[in-house]
Amino acid sequence: MNFISKQEIENALSRRFRDDRFTSLQQLPHPYELKDAKKAAALITKAIKKNQKILVVGDYDVDGITSCVIMARFFRLIGYQNFAYIIPNRFNDGYGISKTIVEKNPAELVITVDNGISAFETGEYCKKHHIPFIITDHHTIKDKLPTADAIINPQQTDCPFPQKEVCGATLAWYLCNAIKLEMGLEISLSGLLDLVCIATIADMMPLLKINKILVKAGLKKFITSPLAPNQILKNFVKTKTLTAQDIAYSIAPLINSSGRMGDGNLAARFLLANDEKTAQSLFLELKALNEARKQTAQNILELAQNTPLVGKNCVIAYGKDWHEGVLGIVAANLANTHHKPAIVLSQKDNTLKGSARSYGDINLIGALQAHSGYFTQFGGHAKAVGLQIEHKNLESFFEAFRDFEMPRLKEKEPDEDLGILDPCDIDDELLSILERFEPYGQGNPQPSFLCENLTITSAKNLKSRHQQLEFHIASRKQKAMAFFCETFYQANDAVNIRFNLQRDGFSNAPLMILKTIIKCPL
Repeated sequence: MNFISKQEIENALSRRFRDDRFTSLQQLPHPYELKDAKKAAALITKAIKKNQKILVVGDYDVDGITSCVIMARFFRLIGYQNFAYIIPNRFNDGYGISKTIVEKNPAELVITVDNGISAFETGEYCKKHHIPFIITDHHTIKDKLPTADAIINPQQTDCPFPQKEVCGATLAWYLCNAIKLEMGLEISLSGLLDLVCIATIADMMPLLKINKILVKAGLKKFITSPLAPNQILKNFVKTKTLTAQDIAYSIAPLINSSGRMGDGNLAARFLLANDEKTAQSLFLELKALNEARKQTAQNILELAQNTPLVGKNCVIAYGKDWHEGVLGIVAANLANTHHKPAIVLSQKDNTLKGSARSYGDINLIGALQAHSGYFTQFGGHAKAVGLQIEHKNLESFFEAFRDFEMPRLKEKEPDEDLGILDPCDIDDELLSILERFEPYGQGNPQPSFLCENLTITSAKNLKSRHQQLEFHIASRKQKAMAFFCETFYQANDAVNIRFNLQRDGFSNAPLMILKTIIKCPL
């Protein structure tokens, strides 16, 4: 049997970053490398000096909420009070900034964060009423740009910023740095990177290059943060060693639940809370919404699994009056189950509206752009898209899309499975190698390993859903966890396993997180 060595593991992970020139915050590109960042900073600085009302308009997902909070924390940091932020309500306002929002919230300068690249009507309204309009957005640009005084979006072909796939919160943070430079302020904004970290992970940005550095630094800021909301979130996760996976699976869904199930302003108020009592009260509301979100998503997932249209390259599910706030979650589940992009839609009258999620290295927005004639609305990025289609067009769209040759991302996702591991090599040295290449996530998947013919020495069921197993390896006990089990195993069972390795939050010892278990034939 050919085992993969520790050196081969280190070499395989190193190759993922062989073209990466960003290794520290000091090496990040200058804010002015973002097209229009300097122009936007000058306009905002002018408004600040005149004490003009500034309106920031975000979005109801994690990226849009944290982008608003970054701007609000920045204005607080520099002592500027004449600003307001708006997070549109998914159910009442729809996506992004609208003319109505600007009309109802009078301001002398308007900034979008994580939206705006399709705000054509709003752009014309602001121009007509002589309101400076600044767009910061990372979503894919369609045929033309809206009218605006400055547009910060690295997807623009003439933007020299070295990484296209960054989230809205990253652009908000860069804008704050540009304003700092324009105003000649001697302050550090690295304290805002906790929010950039959460948004980058939640919005499924590739954890390479600039994103990797921001998430790595942001995780450190989050872990050491004295802020009441961050302290509460750390207690919520219940681990000593917070990782990008904890953000992805625990913190991001919690923050997202406010916009999915109710109003994203709840999460923003929580993240901006200055005292523990207020933060705790808002957290309990968030937690209740998160539980409701889980149950609603599970109910719709069960319905979607029974009624999908499955093609060679996609799966589509739809139903009447499905809760719009959880369709993205359901789409992600279907994509992972079927190993192909998934679209999940809710039908109201003759219109279907919902979300799509990619799989692997498929460029989803590129695939849907090739079929744009079928949609009344669509937009997003390579991994996640929102869309709307008339019911009469769904069947013809599916026929055209089901066997479509999907465009791929230029940077292919690296292999997740690294090989068969000698169980005797599971130790602190191996953990240290793996930890050196964190954070893991999109673009840098957590390494998986195989071990064959291991005998279970003890098995303990937890809450009838999970199992804690132990293996006897080289005269020591090796702990393993299997979550959401369909099959439960017993002591003396011999198994082949596929697993990730991480540090146990209690003992600091290596812990196997089992992904698949196959019982060896007798």
